[in-house]
Amino acid sequence: MNLRETPSPKIIRPCIALLLMAASGACGSSGNVSEGSEGITFTGGDSGVSGQDGGVQLDLGADGSGGGNGCASTVIPAENKKAADIIVVVDNSGSMDFEASSVQANLNGFSQQIVDSGIDVHVVLISSYPDDGNGICIDPPLGIGGCPEIDNNPPTFLHIDQNVGSNDALEEALEYEPQWRVARRQDASLHFVVVSDDESDITALEFDTALKALDPGYAEYKLNGIVCTTVCEETDEIGAVYIELGQMTDGIISDLCLQDFQPVFDELANLVISGAQIACEWDIPDPPPGQTLDPTKVNVRFDDGLGGGFSIGNVETAADCAYVGDGWYYDNPAAPTKILACPQTCEKIQGADAAMIVVELGCETVPAG
Repeated sequence: MNLRETPSPKIIRPCIALLLMAASGACGSSGNVSEGSEGITFTGGDSGVSGQDGGVQLDLGADGSGGGNGCASTVIPAENKKAADIIVVVDNSGSMDFEASSVQANLNGFSQQIVDSGIDVHVVLISSYPDDGNGICIDPPLGIGGCPEIDNNPPTFLHIDQNVGSNDALEEALEYEPQWRVARRQDASLHFVVVSDDESDITALEFDTALKALDPGYAEYKLNGIVCTTVCEETDEIGAVYIELGQMTDGIISDLCLQDFQPVFDELANLVISGAQIACEWDIPDPPPGQTLDPTKVNVRFDDGLGGGFSIGNVETAADCAYVGDGWYYDNPAAPTKILACPQTCEKIQGADAAMIVVELGCETVPAG
C-alpha cells in the first residue's frame, strides 16, 4: 500500500459477535436465548443478517447456503475498567511511627477512591500488626474489623503479617510473593507502594530482574513510593533505589519529608485509575463448534453508552493509523489473536465512562471429513 494515500478502513458485516460491556445484539432476528455464568448466548437464526453502519452484508442463508453458515453469536459482558492489584509494603522500624499511622489512616480512603471509579481492586499489605514494632491494622470497610489481631478481608484485602525492616521492603515483596500471588489477577494492573524513610538493601536492577523471573506477567508493574527524596529530620537515608524504580516503571515517588500523606494517596489513586481504563485491545474469541473464523470478515463498533458511537474500520498495520480518522489492526495479520485500536481511537474510547465495544467476526462451516 502507498502510505501517502489515505487507506480506506474496511467494515464488513459478520456472523459471530463478542460484545464488551453490554449483553445485547445478535446476528439474526430469531433464535434461542439462554443466560449463564458466562453471559448471554444466542444460537440459531433466520435468513441471515442485515448490513449495518455502512458494512457489507454477508449472504449467510438460513441453512448455510450462499457461501456461509447459519448465524451464531456469543455475547460476553466485560468490565469497562480493568482490575488493579496493589501491594503495599510498610517499613515497621522504630523511626516510622508517624508514617505507619498515616498509612493506617489513609489506606481505606485510597482504596475507596479506586473502587468508586469502577475498578475492581485487590490490596495486599505487607506489615506487622500493631503489637510488633510500628505495625498497623486496617479497619473496615477494607479490613474485616478484627483489629488489632487480624484484618484480612479476602479477596479484597490481604494482610501479610511480617515485620519489615528499614532496608528490607523490596526483599520482603519478593520473599512473600507466594502469599500475595493468591490475590493477584492475570488481567489486573500491578502496583507496588513502598513506604520507608530508608534505602533498600538490594538494587533496582536486582529487584526488577527477580520480580520478572517469578512471573513474566509481572513485567508491566509500577513501583510507587513514599520515601525520602530530600534530607530532613525524618530521613534515615535517601531512597535512591525506590526513586530509580519509580523512574523505570513510570510510578509516582513522593517525598516522605512532607509528612502529608493524603495528597500522596490521592495521587496514587489517580495513577491506578488512569492506568485501568477500558482496554484498547481485544482477544479474538473461539468460533462455535464446527466453524472457523474468517479474519477478513470483522467489524468493530464503539458505543459511547449515551446513544452515540461509530464503526471502526480495519487498517493493515499500526503505521497506517496515522492516515485514518479511526481504525483497528491485528497483532499479527498472518495469524491474528488480538484486535488493537489505533491510538487516536483508543483515546476516544477511554474518554467515555459508559462505553462498550462490539467485536463481530465472520465464520465459515468446516467441511465434513
